[in-house]
Amino acid sequence: MTPKQLLLLTTIHSLALCGTTMAFASPGTSMRTDQVNHARWDKAWTNLLNDVEQSFTPSMPRLLGVEVELIVGNPGPPEDELILTVLDAKGNTLAVVTQTVETSGCDHTMFIIPKDGIQVTPGETYWLQLQGGALFGWKYVVGGYEKGAATFNGKPLLKQARSTFLFRTFGAD
Repeated sequence: MTPKQLLLLTTIHSLALCGTTMAFASPGTSMRTDQVNHARWDKAWTNLLNDVEQSFTPSMPRLLGVEVELIVGNPGPPEDELILTVLDAKGNTLAVVTQTVETSGCDHTMFIIPKDGIQVTPGETYWLQLQGGALFGWKYVVGGYEKGAATFNGKPLLKQARSTFLFRTFGAD
């Protein structure tokens, strides 16, 4: 790892710890916000021990990163290892990003997809799957993001209403 790469990795880690969202991509790549759940959170969350997924529909052809909104849901250690998986509509794994997330400043946790991200087809459906232990919960809302929905163990998160997890995707042309 070059000194520049180490500095960038250290910067990303430091920003993640203080709860700041910053997105980085390879030099010359313009990383922009693509899909966002703008809904206001009203204290609903579910832990990451179950199969929790959020569908989304990108408008850019390359997915570079994903930010999820978390809460410390249960007492435990000061950190947990989380796994973000990006799946296509058929359930094929396109990317897996694993990182250790600390409880301090976990509100907006950023997962950067390595190697300049992955190719996606704008307008098609993709899934974000988030896994971890009982420490963190993924925040969700009733309604929210209109181009997707949240699932819990393969079924709608809420039986009585459409719901969505809080997230943001970053992409490039």
